[in-house]
Amino acid sequence: MSSGETWGAAFASATTDSMRIYDAIMVPRIFDPWADLLLDTVGIAPGDRVLDVATGPGTVARRAAARAGTSGQVTGCDLSPAMLEVATAKPPGAGAAPITYLAGPAEALDVLDESFDVALCQQGLQFFPDRPAALAEMRRALRPGGRLGVAVWCTIEECPPFAALAAACEPVLGAEVIDTFRHGPWGLPDPDELRRLVDAAGFTGVEVVRRTLPVVFEGGPAQMLATAGCAVIAPLIAALDEQGRATLLAAASEALAPLMDGAGAIRSELASHVVTARR
Repeated sequence: MSSGETWGAAFASATTDSMRIYDAIMVPRIFDPWADLLLDTVGIAPGDRVLDVATGPGTVARRAAARAGTSGQVTGCDLSPAMLEVATAKPPGAGAAPITYLAGPAEALDVLDESFDVALCQQGLQFFPDRPAALAEMRRALRPGGRLGVAVWCTIEECPPFAALAAACEPVLGAEVIDTFRHGPWGLPDPDELRRLVDAAGFTGVEVVRRTLPVVFEGGPAQMLATAGCAVIAPLIAALDEQGRATLLAAASEALAPLMDGAGAIRSELASHVVTARR
């Protein structure tokens, strides 16, 4: 099993509590801003029918629904019951398109052929066991001329807070474990490979652009370390005794120090490739 698949399996079996951590810490600081960038890049018009694959807690789906309006329609799909529980618990947005959430793998979407104007996937493609099949399913779901938007992180070194976190965790959790951590979310960083995958799925006009956005963890190293509570290394961190947790926090504080401001907040940036194409 690849690192991406290991992460995907961890998300699929995650607890609702861990996904609430994800929603509370990761979404407002990382995934909300990146969702807006993805939607700005692809373009969502009133009345659009939007498919969001690997919807997680509904981050992209909810923002797309606000743009599509009451005449639009949004469907969010995810393999994780916990993610979908968090998503469905959120009240609908005023004036937004209705959202339908579906459980299931990206490689076998429970949607009709040619039924969407836009298909989106924010930070999910790298986790899918069969990436070509998932992209083929997104193409199947799009009407002719429909638009695709996919975001995939660049290397972990281009996302410095997480590179520092990996460096801090390695002496405590071991090199093999941290290798799996490093090659999960950041396991599909080659823009040429991304282009080949989308081309091979039958899309046209494929463009791959590297984008960066700032990120701030105002709670400092402790807040940054809390993001690991929804990562593949979460069970190992949870199993640490009090001394082990203190050691890990000290290591994280040291590794993240170059990114901290005078108030103790972590300020940096994250880099992602954004892929656009048409059916």
